[in-house]
Parts: sequence; C-alpha cells; structure tokens
Amino acid sequence: APSELATVFWEKAMISTLPQGWLATYVGYGIFAGVTFGVLLMMDVLECFLHALRLHWVEFQNKFFAADGIRFAPYSFKEIINEHCAT
Repeated sequence: APSELATVFWEKAMISTLPQGWLATYVGYGIFAGVTFGVLLMMDVLECFLHALRLHWVEFQNKFFAADGIRFAPYSFKEIINEHCAT
C-alpha cells in the first residue's frame, strides 16, 4: 500500500509540475516529500498503537480468565462416525 500511495503522490505532485518550470518542480517535490513522510508516519504510529492495544488486551484478559468452562473438543468426522457405528 505505501508504494502505491507513493506512486500516486509522485504522479500528482511531481510529474504534473515538471513541464511548468523549476520553481513548480521544487514546490512539487516539497509537497511530495511532506505528504509521503506524513502518510508513512501515520501508518507507523497506527501500527505501534494497534500492537500496544493488542498487548494490553492479551495481558489484561489473562488476569481474569479462570478456564472453568467446558473443555474445547475440535469437530471431527472420525469421532462422529465412531460414535455412530458403536451404537
């Protein structure tokens, strides 16, 4: 996703300013660099936030989990056939 966004930013900020002269290209590069940096920074912050949120969730839930319910038994066709044939 970041490479596709960078391609779109490059086309809109740089390619469109190249025929207009050096000043427009200079400003276009500044816009391209700023927007690209901003998007990458936001994505990295979101990644760190979600990782910390997941860790808080996992660590918090372990303090209250008692495991006093019904034991998990995975679905098995073999077990169903064996039970059916035994009766």
